[in-house]
Amino acid sequence: MAKLFSIKEKYSNKIYSKEKLVEFRRQNVNINKGEFCLIYTTSPVKKITGYFIVKEKIRTTIRRLWQITKEFAGISYTEFKEYFNGRKVGTAILFKRTKKFDKSVTLEDLRKECNFIPPQSYYNLTDLLVKLFADVIPPP
Repeated sequence: MAKLFSIKEKYSNKIYSKEKLVEFRRQNVNINKGEFCLIYTTSPVKKITGYFIVKEKIRTTIRRLWQITKEFAGISYTEFKEYFNGRKVGTAILFKRTKKFDKSVTLEDLRKECNFIPPQSYYNLTDLLVKLFADVIPPP
């Protein structure tokens, strides 16, 4: 099952530059190794700008999560602590591969094709979105 993640521009840029090789989430994410995930870069960009393929998911204590990912997190320890403030455990999704699209798909274009609403965090792609991105989604 393919997913779509909402990611702030600052972080999606770091993902595409390979400075950030992991995506953090406070909640547990039902995701598997090899899964295809579109990146929706949030406001002010408001476009699907690329994708990542999952290498591994780690769900563990915040302290351990930082120890495992700090070398390729693409964020400072202060940003990491602020993001996970009040949480005992967190999720890290490590990337096997990332790609920035040559031509991104705007929110307006998506709304012409379907009733697209960007996710707060992430969601499974609908059949219509899978069809729209069939040329970039690798076969299961």
